Amino acid sequence: MFGQAYNTYPGGAPPPGYPQPTMGMPMGSPQPPPPQAYSYSQQHLSAYQQWQQPSQYYGQYGTYIQSNVFSVQAHQAFQYNSVNDLQQIFYAEMQKNPENTRRNAIQAEDLVNILNNTPSIRNYFRINWNRELCSIMIAMLDRSKDGFMQWEEFLELQQCLVAWHNVFCQHDTDRSGFIESSELIRVIMSFGYKISPQTLETILKRYSRVVAGGRCLIAFDDFVSLCVRLRAFTDAFRRRDSMVNGCETGRTVFEYDDFLRCVMCL
Repeated sequence: MFGQAYNTYPGGAPPPGYPQPTMGMPMGSPQPPPPQAYSYSQQHLSAYQQWQQPSQYYGQYGTYIQSNVFSVQAHQAFQYNSVNDLQQIFYAEMQKNPENTRRNAIQAEDLVNILNNTPSIRNYFRINWNRELCSIMIAMLDRSKDGFMQWEEFLELQQCLVAWHNVFCQHDTDRSGFIESSELIRVIMSFGYKISPQTLETILKRYSRVVAGGRCLIAFDDFVSLCVRLRAFTDAFRRRDSMVNGCETGRTVFEYDDFLRCVMCL
């Protein structure tokens, strides 16, 4: 199961500091199992590397992810001594549900519990996470397409959240929990996506709230929702690019059912 689900990390190996995947938590044991070796499918790895390369159509978001997300040490942000401390939290939550234990994974409600009820994590983000947002965060990283989140996906999510939180706080100078619409545009552009002004306007309408004086503000949870969908939809579209002579075109053709599968999970 893990060998199939985690063969898509860029560069052929996990980023520095990224722990090796585990094969499950022994029943009744509070400690995570010994590290196991990664197994890669070269076909999937090559495809993932291709999708994350700079593109005239899709921008350089893959470079940003590799440089600014995979380098994050999430356990340090949460003031844990090692990544094993974070792993124990994951497995403790997983073991509450026998089906989760069987699959070596958690579901959306379990992710809600971890984010909201783990003091160090809750104190770091200082928001109340809801099930809908946790569901789309799982979908973004659900490479096994089983609706569950395994440990490696969970850790990558924490890296994303900490990286996004760092960027958000850089622009939330008054620590209000909101950033201005102009700041949101700068952040999105800094992520490397190639997005038109018209699309940016659509994004603002969807994810901002208008307050007194006509100011448009974006909260952190809405910012996360945007980041998740932007990455997931871009990856999904790019995987289906109508390649011509091995080159991307920035276009694709969706069958109706395929389109629904892409959008309904998010």
